[in-house]
Amino acid sequence: MLLAGLILSIKTARTACYSWGSYHCIVSMIWYASMLVHIWQHYAITKAVFKWKVLIRNKITFLTVFVFILMTLNIIVFVFKVNDKLIHIHHIIAHIFWAVIIVHAIQKTKQFIACFR
Repeated sequence: MLLAGLILSIKTARTACYSWGSYHCIVSMIWYASMLVHIWQHYAITKAVFKWKVLIRNKITFLTVFVFILMTLNIIVFVFKVNDKLIHIHHIIAHIFWAVIIVHAIQKTKQFIACFR
């Protein structure tokens, strides 16, 4: 589901208009909501990420949470104002977010598969 949402978000971003009703916004908000559910499912881990000892061992997870917060702040700004400069900032954060999510997914997939050995 993570990869499907990521791919749909990337594909629809190329044709997105600056409207909350655009396919990109709808797909991305559904994906964003599923990420919130995922974070809620791992709330204890997410909360622990902000403790120094855990942070040192889980840099990718911390980076994922940090970039997710940046994306959240960027989306909140869109509620009040959308312009070319904010869209440019959104694209920069989004590209970093995509890369971090892919690394995070690969890292966690390895841990998930290890549970079944």
